[in-house]
Amino acid sequence: MNIKAQGLLNAAQFVEARYGTSALRDVLAHCSPPVRERYVSAIAINWHPMEEFAEFLAVAEKQLGRGDGRLAEEIGAAGARSNLRGITLKIAFYLAKPKLLMQRGAGLWKQFNDEGEMRVLQFTEHSCKIEVADVGKPNWLFCCTITGWLREFTDRLGVTPPLATHTQCRARAAPRCIWDVRPGGQ
Repeated sequence: MNIKAQGLLNAAQFVEARYGTSALRDVLAHCSPPVRERYVSAIAINWHPMEEFAEFLAVAEKQLGRGDGRLAEEIGAAGARSNLRGITLKIAFYLAKPKLLMQRGAGLWKQFNDEGEMRVLQFTEHSCKIEVADVGKPNWLFCCTITGWLREFTDRLGVTPPLATHTQCRARAAPRCIWDVRPGGQ
C-alpha cells in the first residue's frame, strides 16, 4: 500500500516539536537510507510505501516511546489536527448530521491511501464502529496512527472527551480491523 508522504512529514514534525531536533536526528539516524531519503526529498502529496512510514513509527516508538503504540497514536492525532485545520469541520458539524460527517471523514481515506477503504459500520447516538478493509498487508503501528486520527476527528465533531479503541486488528491476527469510537465517559 502507498500513502501520502504527508504522514511521514507530519510524524517527523511532531517528533521534532515534542522531543527536539536532536531526537528527530536520532530517530532518522536509526531509520533505513530510503526512509531518510524520503524525509529529505518528499513533498506532502507524494506517494510512498506505507512500510517506510511504519519503519519511522517503529524507530520512534523504540527511541522515544514505550513500544506500546501510544506515540504512534499521538502522531496520528497530530496528523489529524494538521489535516483538519481551521473551523470548516466545526461549521459543518452545525450544518450536517454527525453520522454524515463520520461517513465523510471515513471517505478521506482515499485521499491519503491508495489501497483499502474506511467504512462506518454502525452509528448510534453514543458510539460508532469503523472498519478499515481491503488493505493487503496491515501494520499494527499504522493502525495505532488511525486510532489517534479517529480520536482527534471525533473531538473535532464535538465528542468530548473522545475515545477511539482498536478492538480488532488484522496485524494482530484478528479477522478485521475495527475501531469503536465513543465519548470517553461511555
